[in-house]
Amino acid sequence: MMQIQRFEFNQIEENTYVIYDETNDAAIIDCGAFFSEEQARLQQFISGHQLSLKQLLNTHLHADHIFGNQFIYDTYGILSAYHQLEDSIPPLKEQSKYFNLDIMEEKLPAAYYIDEGDLISIGNMRLKALLIPGHSPGSLCFYSEADHCVFTGDVLFEESIGRSDLWGGNYPRLVAGIKEKLLTLPDNTVVYPGHGPATTIQHEKLYNPYLK
Repeated sequence: MMQIQRFEFNQIEENTYVIYDETNDAAIIDCGAFFSEEQARLQQFISGHQLSLKQLLNTHLHADHIFGNQFIYDTYGILSAYHQLEDSIPPLKEQSKYFNLDIMEEKLPAAYYIDEGDLISIGNMRLKALLIPGHSPGSLCFYSEADHCVFTGDVLFEESIGRSDLWGGNYPRLVAGIKEKLLTLPDNTVVYPGHGPATTIQHEKLYNPYLK
């Protein structure tokens, strides 16, 4: 059974998730750990729960979701996996100017590319990749049917959706993708977004003003 630990990291209050199960195999979804104390908290959680970190998954490559990727590579030797279309987004050091930061890290290569419908295995957990562009060119959501949850990055939030005015954004495609691939999931599916609190598919069907 999947266990989920959420951390809220960096200046943008991004949600970083550690998922793990009874095998103690673990994955991180969107490592936004920017400050050294955030990185220490993440490392302490992993070691304190005796987890074996197997994968780093990125829903997309906007800066606030990848601030910690270099730390994960330096500490655990793990590169991130994401959709290939995200390679069209400017690298972190260029994006950082948008956030009034001065980050000189070079772009890390992908561990591998994830495509629509791919199944990702961590321990006994299985995540299905759902490609929903519009917030970014290759935004992915990770759905666990067995654990009744989906990690949506910046695609879907509680009563809101991702912005579409950044690199490769497209509002009509974003809304269409949410309706076709997320709102068709079971109503009791818990949505773990890239910012803010968790919600459910049922709640978003009823109350999300962008999806009427």
